[in-house]
Amino acid sequence: MSVRKIFIIAGESSGDVLGADLIRSLLAVDPETEIRGIGGERMLEAGLKSSFFPMDELSVMGIAEILPKVPKFIGLIRKTVDAIKGFNPDVVVTIDSPDFSFRVQKALWKEGASAKRIHYVAPTVWAWRPDRARKIAQFLDGIICLFPFEVPYFEREGLRAISVGHPMVSSGLLSANGAAFRSRHEIGQDDLVLGLFCGSRRRELDMSLPIIREVVGFAREKYPDLKFIVPTLPKWQSRLADEFLDLPCVVTSDVSEKYEAFRACDAAMVVSGTVALEVALAGVPHVLFYKMGAVTWEIVKRMVRTTFAHLGNILLDRAEYPEFIQENVVSDEIFATIARFLDNRMEQRARFSRLARQVLEEMQPNLNEKASDLAASFIIKNI
Repeated sequence: MSVRKIFIIAGESSGDVLGADLIRSLLAVDPETEIRGIGGERMLEAGLKSSFFPMDELSVMGIAEILPKVPKFIGLIRKTVDAIKGFNPDVVVTIDSPDFSFRVQKALWKEGASAKRIHYVAPTVWAWRPDRARKIAQFLDGIICLFPFEVPYFEREGLRAISVGHPMVSSGLLSANGAAFRSRHEIGQDDLVLGLFCGSRRRELDMSLPIIREVVGFAREKYPDLKFIVPTLPKWQSRLADEFLDLPCVVTSDVSEKYEAFRACDAAMVVSGTVALEVALAGVPHVLFYKMGAVTWEIVKRMVRTTFAHLGNILLDRAEYPEFIQENVVSDEIFATIARFLDNRMEQRARFSRLARQVLEEMQPNLNEKASDLAASFIIKNI
């Protein structure tokens, strides 16, 4: 039997985490599997031989932001397609990052590449541009969804689909010990702690930090002894440590204590993204905020079909998690909401813990099997 060959592409940090788990699951089934592709540090640690080019080159935020980089972007697509055809894998697995992933997969389809084409993390066709399900069904052989309600959108277009549940459910988030984190970092168990989640991309940090600094200013006036926790990625550790040097603050990029850091917070302000769902499942009272370029916003707001930005609100179909988007990103209003959380922290923690259980029920995770194991099985069966 020939060695199974798989090419995996991740374009940002969340995809790197999914890719690393997937690689471990694939190698657990068959340690001889040859895995190449594009990924970050975590995928490399998990068993990716090398990254064809740095994953960060694919981390582009919005429509307006991507326009100046179009020639380079097109060049990366061409190089990636050529690399895949040279490797001649059994299957190409793209993870999230649809702007890049789908262009690569579609090019492989058009050029008659023999590899099966599977995408991991379904695009939010239920939120905007539902016609995408029909279009991607033309060039994909399978799609791996995180939520059960996503599967029918693709199956009715003739595309094989599976829901594996969100990997954060089996990540240790729900059992993480916030008290242990506090003890380890010399934060008192009775101290008030505000979590600052600044984003994972450079442009998100550039957007969020001025707003966060304003909110922190209000917070320190009302709560002089307030402590801060800043969970981040290794690549932003130094920048954020310098940014918050004047605060009683723990900046951590240690993956092993990530979820303990979440649960050590009494309240948090969170840049919109997957991390907001993680913070919600941790039962931490929090606000979500996001501001994008004016051109990107004008385009996006005409296309979005959902009422909410927070996945927790979308899953519950009601506004439980406060959202501050675009022109509503006003620092004193954000602080007023956070202050309500801090002034009633026991009551609010209990309320957000109840919401966490409700969100978990809506996600309908398969608690008996890891998401990455289910994804690996789906991929192998479709080779």
